Amino acid sequence: MNVECPHCGASYPVDEKQFTGESRLRGRCKQCNSSFVFNAPPEVPQLPADQTVAVAVIEGPARGQVFRLSKARVVLGRSGADIVLYDPEVSRKHCAIEVHGSTATLIDLQTTNGTFVAGKSIQKCQLQHLSKFRIGATSLLFTVTDNRLSDSASPATLVVRTRP
Repeated sequence: MNVECPHCGASYPVDEKQFTGESRLRGRCKQCNSSFVFNAPPEVPQLPADQTVAVAVIEGPARGQVFRLSKARVVLGRSGADIVLYDPEVSRKHCAIEVHGSTATLIDLQTTNGTFVAGKSIQKCQLQHLSKFRIGATSLLFTVTDNRLSDSASPATLVVRTRP
């Protein structure tokens, strides 16, 4: 990780192993000679090796699309995002999903229209397999499937019913 001197902006590499047992470290800038404190990095998001993590659109303009997550942190939005949803009620960069093994954290990126779980506006929310959430007019389903299915087992299928 890199830390930046708050006084002059000089950047320095720091080995995360230095934080073992510590939540903060003190540093001294070689450029301006000032002393400063920096915090340990947050838990690093990580995709599970033996599972597939995906987000399926169950309602809205992109209904039926499934997005397999290839990174541990993805941004959902209308443009310039990892997962692009063509929904006029979705912000350009609306929310982020940070995967931590078989669970994830859903984070609203300070949007005007908000991010909703169980009908309530959230800033941050824990997601588990089959958790539903809504951004704009789009409802999504967070899924985690096991890659170790036996050869005889049929693959999981997502069924999306259309409304009359």
